[in-house]
Amino acid sequence: MKVLLLAGDFVEDYELFAPLKALEMLGIDVHVVCPDKKAGDTVQSAIHFMEEGRQTYSERQGHPFPLTHTFDDVKLAEYAGLVIPGGRFPEYQRYDDRVLFLCKHFFERDLPVAAICHGVQILAAAGVLQGRTCAGFHMCRIDVEAGGASFVEFHPDSKNAHVEGNLVTAPAYNAIGAWMREFIKLLGVKVQLE
Repeated sequence: MKVLLLAGDFVEDYELFAPLKALEMLGIDVHVVCPDKKAGDTVQSAIHFMEEGRQTYSERQGHPFPLTHTFDDVKLAEYAGLVIPGGRFPEYQRYDDRVLFLCKHFFERDLPVAAICHGVQILAAAGVLQGRTCAGFHMCRIDVEAGGASFVEFHPDSKNAHVEGNLVTAPAYNAIGAWMREFIKLLGVKVQLE
């Protein structure tokens, strides 16, 4: 099974690395791609901090992350699902028609899609949220509602994920466990604990 993971400079560090490792642990082949970059090129991640008393999150430089595959070589028919982390990269990739086409592909085929935090900005821009409900970072509410969806309000520290049809969304990195658990279920992967 192959899953596509979309990335870009200043992707949120945890929201890229944790789902990648969770899926790899299950034997899923994860292809991490970024428009205009090739396999072996890097994207710079960022680590976000929700600090008490601050009006928004602060950001520190995270790890440089090597891409596993070349964006232009992606054959969408090969993938069982799509993961869209958050961070700042959705702010600019939502203007890239190639990224929007990619997102629409998964929704047109009712394939599992996992978006967290600011990742919902890309889905809103792709026009795939119309009539749906979804979660995301609370500052993305206006994007979600402008995209025709109802916003599910979770506290940024929440460990909850929201599932509707083929889409699983969550507010921020604290919810990665629930978010990935629900995405793995949508993929049809059975995990048996002994």
